[in-house]
Amino acid sequence: MSQLTELDVFSCPLDGVSLIEASAGTGKTWNICALYVRLVLEKGLTVEQILVVTFTNAATAELRDRIRTRLSGLVAAMAPTTGDEHGEDGDDDFDPFASDDPLLGVLIAGLVERGELTPALARQRLQAALRGFDQAAVYTIHGFCQRALAEVPFAAGLPFAYELVPDDSGVRHDLAVEFWRTAVEPAAAADPAFAAWLVDRKYSPGTLTEQLARRLKKPLAALRWPEAIDAQHGAGGPLAEWYDEARATWQTSAGDIERLMRDALSRFKQNIYHAGSLAQALAAWRRYFGAADPWAPLHDKAALLGTERLIKGCKKGETPPEHRFFGLAEAIVSARASADDAHAMQWLRLLRGWLETSPEALAERKRLLRVVSFDDLLGNVARALRQHPALARVLRDRYPCALIDEFQDTDPLQFAIFNGLYGEAADGGLRGPMFMVGDPKQAIYSFRAADLHTYLAAREGADAAYTLAVNQRSTPPVIEAGNRLFGANPRAFVLDGLDYPPVRPGNRRRPPLQDAASVADFTVWMLPEGGREDDAGNADKDNDDAPATLTKDEAQRASARAAAAEIARLLSGAAHGQVALGDRPLGPGDIAVIVQTHRQGALMKSVLAEYAIGSVELTQDSVFASDEAETLLRVLQAVEAPGDVRALRAALSTELFGLDASALYRLQTSEASDAEAIAWIERLQRYRQLWIDRGFAAMWRALMRELELAARLVASPGGERRLTNFAHLAELLQSRWAEQPGMPALLRWLASQRTAGGGEAAQLRLESDQNLVQIVTVHKSKGLEYEIVFCPFLWDGAVRDAGGLQGREYHDGPDAIIDFGEDGGRGGLAAASLREEQSAEQARLLYVALTRAVQRTYLVAGQYTSRKSTKEACSGMLNWLAAGAGVLFGDWVAAKTPPEAIAAAWRALDGGPIAVVPLPMPSGVAERVRVAAHAVTTLAARSSQRALREVWRIGSFSGLLAGAHMGPQLSGGQLSAPERTRPDYDAQVNAGPSLAPPPGADGMALPADDILMFPRGPAAGESLHRLFELADFRRPETWPAAVTRALRERPPARGMEQLDEWRAMMTNMLTDTVGTTLRPGLRLADVGLGARLTELEFTYPAGAVRLDMLRALLRQYGYPDVPLDASALRGYLKGFIDLVFVHEGRWWILDWKSNYLGTSPQDYGPEGVRIAMAEHGYHLQYLIYTVALHRYLRRRLANYDYDRHMAGSLYLFVRGVRPSWQVDGSGGGSPAGVFFDQPPRAMVDALDHLFDAANSPAGLDDTGLDARPDLEASA
Repeated sequence: MSQLTELDVFSCPLDGVSLIEASAGTGKTWNICALYVRLVLEKGLTVEQILVVTFTNAATAELRDRIRTRLSGLVAAMAPTTGDEHGEDGDDDFDPFASDDPLLGVLIAGLVERGELTPALARQRLQAALRGFDQAAVYTIHGFCQRALAEVPFAAGLPFAYELVPDDSGVRHDLAVEFWRTAVEPAAAADPAFAAWLVDRKYSPGTLTEQLARRLKKPLAALRWPEAIDAQHGAGGPLAEWYDEARATWQTSAGDIERLMRDALSRFKQNIYHAGSLAQALAAWRRYFGAADPWAPLHDKAALLGTERLIKGCKKGETPPEHRFFGLAEAIVSARASADDAHAMQWLRLLRGWLETSPEALAERKRLLRVVSFDDLLGNVARALRQHPALARVLRDRYPCALIDEFQDTDPLQFAIFNGLYGEAADGGLRGPMFMVGDPKQAIYSFRAADLHTYLAAREGADAAYTLAVNQRSTPPVIEAGNRLFGANPRAFVLDGLDYPPVRPGNRRRPPLQDAASVADFTVWMLPEGGREDDAGNADKDNDDAPATLTKDEAQRASARAAAAEIARLLSGAAHGQVALGDRPLGPGDIAVIVQTHRQGALMKSVLAEYAIGSVELTQDSVFASDEAETLLRVLQAVEAPGDVRALRAALSTELFGLDASALYRLQTSEASDAEAIAWIERLQRYRQLWIDRGFAAMWRALMRELELAARLVASPGGERRLTNFAHLAELLQSRWAEQPGMPALLRWLASQRTAGGGEAAQLRLESDQNLVQIVTVHKSKGLEYEIVFCPFLWDGAVRDAGGLQGREYHDGPDAIIDFGEDGGRGGLAAASLREEQSAEQARLLYVALTRAVQRTYLVAGQYTSRKSTKEACSGMLNWLAAGAGVLFGDWVAAKTPPEAIAAAWRALDGGPIAVVPLPMPSGVAERVRVAAHAVTTLAARSSQRALREVWRIGSFSGLLAGAHMGPQLSGGQLSAPERTRPDYDAQVNAGPSLAPPPGADGMALPADDILMFPRGPAAGESLHRLFELADFRRPETWPAAVTRALRERPPARGMEQLDEWRAMMTNMLTDTVGTTLRPGLRLADVGLGARLTELEFTYPAGAVRLDMLRALLRQYGYPDVPLDASALRGYLKGFIDLVFVHEGRWWILDWKSNYLGTSPQDYGPEGVRIAMAEHGYHLQYLIYTVALHRYLRRRLANYDYDRHMAGSLYLFVRGVRPSWQVDGSGGGSPAGVFFDQPPRAMVDALDHLFDAANSPAGLDDTGLDARPDLEASA
């Protein structure tokens, strides 16, 4: 049924499948609430039985709140004043005039009057609905599918336990990489020309991922391929021979060819051959031959030197110059074109195979991983409904009725689900009840796979189709203007079946807009028309009397200035009592400027700033698409790999570090550049360690604080926007980090979101909540209203493509098509259909923008030039609304309507509420219209009246070492390089490429699987540490799994190309380390899991530790001095001991060190190890560990004695620990890479006393010990 009747929400049938078309401002949500109340009262349904579905979380929350508010108001209005609330005595208390809500005075009063319901029963049902509303079935489409699958998981084929992930792009990308490796790379390896073709077009696994994502969004779309896809194509002839011959000719005759062509330029058509195009052609061949590769890129201009183009480019009666090179150039161009066709078909064959197999492969991969994405929920429900018809009955019994909001944004798969539930008659009765509510004129989300053709088909199949014809939003003049504008062209919305039904004003009371100036309710500002065009569509320069037609850029600036000047007049008038809304002045927040692109919004914001008018942008753009996301990715890549000099330079060049060009140049060229670079590397390493220890949020807060990021950004133009974006990104990254810790994984996710978009949570947030002018994109404005609306850029007739993916998307009748044919598959049908659908959506965007105003609308329209022609303007959709009546759409797109006819059509609209006037052209910003800032109340922070313990802190070994060094200082807006610190990892001494020789640099040949070849740096150290945590030293058969897990959780470097080599290195290292005799009678192979405590955490109080006394104590007992500051440590000392184990009744402390000291056993001998220990202050580290363990054992072990129970500390430099590597020590041969010390008891007692805090008991975490009672028993 396509005939629309006006909806009477109080009497329409509540059975069957009904569609309600709700034009903008006609109270769609109000009517949904009314239908909900009717279902509660008349059908007796509970809130759990009425399914309400919309498409975003924000819309779901708003709709839930509106329904609850409506129920609450009715319950309050029907509250009895006498009698029993739960009995019949309160019937006489019913007052239909207790509220002005028509649901009470019309709906409920009518039910009571007709005897269909008693007031007590109505009250009871409403109260029950309100009390149980927390269980109301108001969901997003994905939320409904998730609950439906929970009802019948077996029918859906889901695993017993699965994780619902909002983003499965990582799984899709892994699948694409695998396909690329197994299918694309072999084809490219077999044909280098095809490989070069892929590189030239920038095809990659990411291309496959994007194609799969589109396919999954449109699973029901038909794929069309070129008919020649399976035909055999030539490889382009003997291109290599022609290339060699042409290159040799060019090398000997290039000067002659250039002179020959320059002398012959007069023979050619000047619009094709001129000095500029000739220079481009010569440069193209010069670069091509310079590459020494026949498949190197060749610019299109190179074809100008081929014989065919030379002949066609000659003037009539002229002949082109002759040279042997021209024929060779023609042969090369033709051969490359033929090869391009062959490569294109080869790529399409691969792409076809990918799209045919990848959806099922992806589903299988997810089943193995036990993950389900939001889009999978839809497919699973639709598949379950097809395979198990009984499922529809189960769900329909669970949800007997459905209200589908924003139905114009549905897609074929979503409609198939609801049609499967409610589209068939149940038990021989009626279909439904299901109400589909939406407005096809506001279907503007095709980029989210919304399909208007699905809506139109659903309307045809509905039992009843209604329309809402009363506009409750706008004033009568604005409504009349909209009816005239959209009624001027019967095919305003282009597509068949999509018409504009006129609306009439409602009875909403509004405060009137009072303006001392006489301004129309709907003002159309016309761009200067200029002179006429010649037959080629170019502007006529001979008409000097006509105002010049503006170029597109000029028109944008002029429109923005006109809008800004009028906004300034309105706000200035409001400040002087001349412009008001009722009894209050017009405020900036009452005004909206609707734009189509972020660039237009930025232009509008800057022009408003010239008038001292503050503004805020509302857009649906993703924060991941912002420049701040790119900046943050660069910085985090540098933090993740501090030793990567290229990543460091990329990070330091961002605005986060505040370095200018001279500082960056000095960093690379000055004599101190190495020291400064190392200082920055160590600074980033500190951030990295903070990231590892305390998470992303703690690291980000430290970075922002130390770089004074907020203050620097806010002080710059647009700083609020950028700071908001950084804060938003940090929040999203922290959420992702909480779900899936790991730096490489987080960076991959951030990089993938740059193209994926990030969904609803990633939409740009408001940078300010002040009362500011709203700059809103059309998509974001949908559903909103503003008192005064400016539309300064809707005249832009450019058709914006939905994306750059290969394959045109259009409809062939009701069927969705993705066409990969180069010519559209059917003689241009695809291109024409695509243009029609894009233009139709542009018309719907115009409708959304022009229906936001309550009191007044300003619209800029008219002609402009793009590429010296007005054709784009003459084919634009805004002009189509005014002048397209009686014109075939194909002729309109071809710009066959003259500009004079378009201008006359706009002038014909003048009159009544519409005023068509020339665009004001303000020459500058007049002081009298500059808007003064509102007076700001002076605020002052309260002063603290209590003492703060500023020196109290939680210290650690690394903190003690770093405490003596100052952080980077800000001076004159520039960040100086930070002082050097002493990080506790192997590669900080090797952070820069010049600071450590590569393995084997000292002449020793190393096997490929030697641990000395293992990557160096913090990530490598973490990988080795993780392996020792996971490995069971007594069970070598479990080591391969431990190695694999360590590599997965802590990759030692970027890329996984050397995964097999790393696995072999780590296995060999583990075998050597465990099998080496570390001390007489001690091998780790003899230490079982029950005798180990891994990563033992301790925290003990440090009441007032003077660090200068700590240094003195170290010197007194012969330990190397450590540079510490002179302050005192008050608070706690915290740390983690890599390994504590008990062997033969004695307790050992062990710390793994992955430092690279060299390639020979002597490098890891006593002297080399001693130097490394002293350089990094490791002796202080194990002394702190010893005190911690000493305090704990003193409390836990009966008859504890330090000399009897404490064996000492072992530091293993694991790259050199091997059974075969023995070095000469003081007592003969000793294992390489092993440091051992047992501090004297007097030293430990002295440290214990120094760290003692009022005899407080140790705070060592003993949860691990309590879980292993055999440790204490063995002691």
